[in-house]
Amino acid sequence: MYTSAALERQQQFDFQNNGIEVMNFETLQRTYKENDIYGKPVQGIYHYQVLQRMTDICEKYNLDYEVEEIFAAQNRNKTQPGVSILPQVEQTHGEKAVEAHILRRIFATIRIKDWETDELTTTLVVAYHQDGIQAAIGPCVKICHNQCILSPERSVCNYGKNKVTTEGVFETVDGWLANFEVNMNEDIGRIQRMKRRTVSLEEVYMYIGLLTAMRVAHDSSDRNLSSSVETYPLNQGQISVFTEEVLKLFNEKGQITAWDLYNVATEIYKPGKTDFPALIPQNGAMAELLLSRLPEEVEIQEAVPLDM
Repeated sequence: MYTSAALERQQQFDFQNNGIEVMNFETLQRTYKENDIYGKPVQGIYHYQVLQRMTDICEKYNLDYEVEEIFAAQNRNKTQPGVSILPQVEQTHGEKAVEAHILRRIFATIRIKDWETDELTTTLVVAYHQDGIQAAIGPCVKICHNQCILSPERSVCNYGKNKVTTEGVFETVDGWLANFEVNMNEDIGRIQRMKRRTVSLEEVYMYIGLLTAMRVAHDSSDRNLSSSVETYPLNQGQISVFTEEVLKLFNEKGQITAWDLYNVATEIYKPGKTDFPALIPQNGAMAELLLSRLPEEVEIQEAVPLDM
């Protein structure tokens, strides 16, 4: 189902005053459809069609889903900005009309309510932008809406080093939802391992140093360094925010866990705080970093999936 039925019909966007606009599916459908010189969608598929395909897969497996939020953002790409407005369409539909906007930078969340608990639900997240299409799935913390992407197998994209075709993106999502309960139990198990792993203040400092070193290596002009880090979990500005919030949390609680560290990071991985194309890969990189540093015997002990 879509939340759009409960929302008022949106008439305008104001990206001059709002860095991000939030909309429903019906509004997204009404935005201008950008085609190439052959009259085909620039990405081979329109943004709303990507979401439609995702929800079709949810229905295929009789999942209880809801399209929660759809975000659109501007960016500073002069040749292909995140948002363009067509004056000729404004003449017909009015100034700042939804129909006059080309949206090239979309991030959407689809909540899957099956087997959710008081603490966690599951969210299928989709990013559509100038580079291509990304999708990921994982538990979502209800109280703060923090998204978890807890394994490389839980994300996919149609560009970059490990790209698949656009159809391959949908096939991957189909595989996730076909094995929904098994996959989510595995992810719940990963969360339980992080919750059991306490982190000392010395380890907090170690993580901050490690995150900084990864960021520096990734951005280095030395190719030996830059090639060693494919995706850093946090950029420099985010590391400063993360450090402050983790230190405050440690002072407040006196003892924190790997799960606490991850939650501080996932609070940053949200539209308006992190650039859309980086939301999924940075989230996954942080989870991989934390899970990879759990003691080996804990990994073995917790390999059996837990009931939700």
